Amino acid sequence: MHDDLNAQNGPESDRSSARETPGRSQRGRQELPSSPLSDREVPIGVARTSDLVNAWLDGDIAESQVMGTESARTVEFWKRLDRDLAVRRMMTTPAHVQQKIMDALPETAPSASVSPWWERTLSVSPIAVAAAAAGLLALGAVVGASVRGR
Repeated sequence: MHDDLNAQNGPESDRSSARETPGRSQRGRQELPSSPLSDREVPIGVARTSDLVNAWLDGDIAESQVMGTESARTVEFWKRLDRDLAVRRMMTTPAHVQQKIMDALPETAPSASVSPWWERTLSVSPIAVAAAAAGLLALGAVVGASVRGR
């Protein structure tokens, strides 16, 4: 089953976009809820890891103390995750990929240093200076007219 995780406005927008896209079939599609999708793998706020599992993960208690409880499924999850991560830690990047990365890096580091805004040189176009001057002149005329009118 394929969930359309990019549905922004619910089922109506999904149907209209499917009509516009040739070759897309509606067979087997479910009506999507209008509420935002949540993470389905680890529901936040629904499941809470027990204190026993946290103590086992911290190394404070032995695995045998946790396996007899209702948290055995969580322990199996963490053990499986650790096995999968051990395999991924052993992976290395192929030499040709490493060489491509190294070839893409510049020979020397950029020499431009970041300086505070007040130490940078200011370059303003003549049009901007003229516009600012005209604005200040108009502001002065408005203030002068309001002071003189009192």
